[in-house]
Amino acid sequence: MSTIEVPSYLKKKNYTLSIIFILLFVICVLLHTYHTYNSIEVIPIDKATVEVGSKEYNVEELVKEVNGEIVSVKQDIDANILGEQEVVFEVKKENVIKDVSMTVSVVDSIAPVIELVDSNITITKGDSYDFQNNIQNVSDSIDGVLDYNSLSNQSRLKTYNIEFNGDFDSVGDHEVKVLAIDNSGNVASQSFTLTVVEPEPEPEPIYYQPVYYNLPANASSGDLVSIAYSYLGYPYVGGGNSPSGFDCSGFVQFVYSQVGTWISRSTSTQIYDGYAVSYDDMQPGDIIVWGYSWGQPTHSAMYVGDGMMIHAANPSTGVILSNVQGWINGSGTQILSVRRI
Repeated sequence: MSTIEVPSYLKKKNYTLSIIFILLFVICVLLHTYHTYNSIEVIPIDKATVEVGSKEYNVEELVKEVNGEIVSVKQDIDANILGEQEVVFEVKKENVIKDVSMTVSVVDSIAPVIELVDSNITITKGDSYDFQNNIQNVSDSIDGVLDYNSLSNQSRLKTYNIEFNGDFDSVGDHEVKVLAIDNSGNVASQSFTLTVVEPEPEPEPIYYQPVYYNLPANASSGDLVSIAYSYLGYPYVGGGNSPSGFDCSGFVQFVYSQVGTWISRSTSTQIYDGYAVSYDDMQPGDIIVWGYSWGQPTHSAMYVGDGMMIHAANPSTGVILSNVQGWINGSGTQILSVRRI
């Protein structure tokens, strides 16, 4: 049998075709890989945001659509830093892997919190009142405590101001609005009511008040004394009648209010509340009204027994426990009346 030898030119031709086929195959693979790589993408939701300070969040929940499969999160955000940040996902499609970035905004959308002492403040017509005495706290979860801004017509970040369009001489209810804004521009507001009342009519002169003897002690005397002791050390604030600050008659009125008993607001009227009893018959819970010898009342206190009284003395001491006799000797005033409610 004879062997047919392939001509050399045919061998060269077959080799060339093989090379071309391999090159075409490689080019097709590269083009497919390139197309696949470029088709990989991550599309975020319309508002891809995370609240600043968030401890639990899933960035994958911010993805609206993904062309491929998310393998891992290679670079996450820092939820404690405000602003736009990049998230980098490792995405796989048909064995092609690509790092894809997506923008996420870390935002502060929570408004500050305003805490008031009371929802209603009552003053007498013509008196004044410092509204900041009714502000217990204004703070933001991110920015901390907010400062007071007295320029109510000027907006400043991380501050609060107070709006009051009424006046202290108009009898009735007036709205007082507290407005707060944090560093991110989130605004909060809280209102309370200022009630202006007419002055109480002048009571009958002291010398017309009879002194009663053998009256039973105040039924709430034990509670009154306990409540009075619980507020030792609280600050003195002129015109104050709440734990944020007391004046002398405001303290006595507040303590009685805690047992559901109403008494008048000022020292000059508390001298006529209840019944006058003698100094020797003074019992815990009685109101001691102090003043000058010619009959002008100047100070109110609550007798707590054993020769002692509790009272909002002055701005430097606040609410204190004092010896009654010591106060007589050192205050320059005297006891004008002891009142039993």
